[in-house]
Amino acid sequence: MAVTRRPKTLRDMAVAAVVLAVVAFGLMFLYGQASFAPGGPSAGQAPTADVTGGLTRAAPLVGFPVIVPAALPDGWQPNSFTFTAAPGTAVQPAAVRGGWLTEDNRFVTLVQSTGELPQIQTAELGAARSAAGTVDVDGTTWTIVPGRRDEVAWVRPAGDVTYLITGSATAEQFRALAVAADQGTPATS
Repeated sequence: MAVTRRPKTLRDMAVAAVVLAVVAFGLMFLYGQASFAPGGPSAGQAPTADVTGGLTRAAPLVGFPVIVPAALPDGWQPNSFTFTAAPGTAVQPAAVRGGWLTEDNRFVTLVQSTGELPQIQTAELGAARSAAGTVDVDGTTWTIVPGRRDEVAWVRPAGDVTYLITGSATAEQFRALAVAADQGTPATS
């Protein structure tokens, strides 16, 4: 006696998809990749990074003298660090990036790179943009350019290295990072 199966219907496929979704979400909750907060997200601890250590360890890998910013303002939390080793690429030149979360929860990043200015701007800001003005910080001129989203960036060449400051921080916070970078010390490993 032959067993005949009924054809699969759209309803059968929908039930199978729902079962798979329930299993997938269950595994996400189980392994901490998702959470349920009906009242909205709660304020959590911001990530931290060893920016000074990162700058020091990256210095021999990027092929240019890396500066560790001096005395940053109290309340600034080192939040991110990345680097692109030398020689880099046409799209992403060798660079180091240190980021801080300011006391008022704004973000500011210092990028150091030896790429050409348009190349650095494209890599860090999404496009090379024209100057929108300048700002003097303790006798050093920084060029202001539009950044990502509604942010700005400050750029300054110093010999073979170009410094770029970007983020959602205020102009005063940009100024504090510019001073810290200008007064910084070379990273040594």
